[in-house]
Amino acid sequence: MTIDTELYRKIRWLFNEGHSKRRIARMLNCSRKTVKKYCRGEVLHGSKQTPIQPEPPMPLSLESEILKMLQEDKEMPRKQRRSAKAIWLELKKKGFQIGESTTRRYVHDLIMKYPEAFVPLHFEPGEAMQVDWGDMKAWIDGVNTPVSAFVTILPYSYGMHSSVFPDKQNAAFFTGHVNAFEFYGGVPKRCIYDNLRSAVASGSGTTAVKQEEFMKLEAHYCFKSDFCNAAAGWEKGGIENAVAILRRIAFTPMPRVKDFAELQRHVDACCLEYIETHKIRYRSNSIKAMLSEERKYLSPLPLTPMDTAKTLTALVGSDLTVLFEGTRYSVPLKYVGERVTLKVSPFTLAIWHKGEELHTHNKALKKGDHQYVTDHYLELMSRKPRSLMNAAPIKKGIMPDEFKEFLKHCRTEDKEAQLMQTMLLARTVAPDDLLWAVEKAVQSGSPTYQLVTFFLGISTGETEIKPCIKIEHHDLKEYDRLVRGDKEHE
Repeated sequence: MTIDTELYRKIRWLFNEGHSKRRIARMLNCSRKTVKKYCRGEVLHGSKQTPIQPEPPMPLSLESEILKMLQEDKEMPRKQRRSAKAIWLELKKKGFQIGESTTRRYVHDLIMKYPEAFVPLHFEPGEAMQVDWGDMKAWIDGVNTPVSAFVTILPYSYGMHSSVFPDKQNAAFFTGHVNAFEFYGGVPKRCIYDNLRSAVASGSGTTAVKQEEFMKLEAHYCFKSDFCNAAAGWEKGGIENAVAILRRIAFTPMPRVKDFAELQRHVDACCLEYIETHKIRYRSNSIKAMLSEERKYLSPLPLTPMDTAKTLTALVGSDLTVLFEGTRYSVPLKYVGERVTLKVSPFTLAIWHKGEELHTHNKALKKGDHQYVTDHYLELMSRKPRSLMNAAPIKKGIMPDEFKEFLKHCRTEDKEAQLMQTMLLARTVAPDDLLWAVEKAVQSGSPTYQLVTFFLGISTGETEIKPCIKIEHHDLKEYDRLVRGDKEHE
């Protein structure tokens, strides 16, 4: 029975004055059962009492099995740990008769029963730099592009820096270090990592085995490396926060840039603004002030920066290219069949032969984006004119914008041949003069090889080349008579 507040008040009042339950029931005209229920204030008025059913204890064998799985998962990276559903499926395979929801509850209870404790950390100025990768997205040249952000932080001052790359390969990993050291103006005593594959060949934590190239970086910049235990995020909490901060200040909303160089300038500006304007809670000074202090404790940079490019050899094929990671990069004709050296950086691929640099390409951002330099193929195409119409080095080749505009606006049927002849002029004409002449020809609306040579003849002071235009002259005496107003024929 549910009673109103006034009746409840009267029952409690009369009972406390010493009246019996029978008398109270008679005075208030209600049942003795109601008086008995509410007189002592045992039941809170207006609340619905739900009988509490005690949960049966977890079987010891089941608790032991779940704890074993949770302990195993502590040695795994966080993203590779088993979910409650995965634990439930394994329990079923082992013959345990248990529901998924019950398993979830048991897993939660055991995690709460055995929480992981952390030790607060303190760093001295110049002592350490924490390092990690962050996965971001940006609009680059109108394309939604994945970005690998190499993020570093000095945990004493919270000075943050980031270099952005198209991938996480070793060249990017090492270049990120060099950029960070140069930004901070020195090198900390040790760098802390989360067992990154770019640095660790095998093992983790204290058993990590370093890669040979990483050991060279470590020796040249004179720092020690520490590798966190698996999934021990608390050992590098500062860098975990820094990646989140970078995502918020530089990649939200997604930046729109022309290329990675512009994106790097954007990220640099955001990191500098963060350092200039922020102060970490519970610290007496700003990030800017503490970073300025910390720089005094960093070890000096080596006199010569480390060359972080990856070096390998390749054979030049009959199509004038070398193949690297599914993409072809061209070289001049005379090196066909030669073995060359590739120096691969995060954004460039330089091709060398016997100490001579043949060409430096922009590194393709996706597999199959072949880098054909049109100039490398000119002599070959002049010997094989039938290839011109469908030649990839012309249709998708790398050439100055002036030549692309020439091909776009040329109206002759043999426009590919016209372009090839025009580009061959670079063998004997200064590049700036040639590009100027091509631009002037394009401005005419119908550029041709002959028109380019015409403009070159004027600009270089050579024998004047007159355009083939026949001008018909008329007698102007009649015009003069009309101007004077003569009326002799009227």
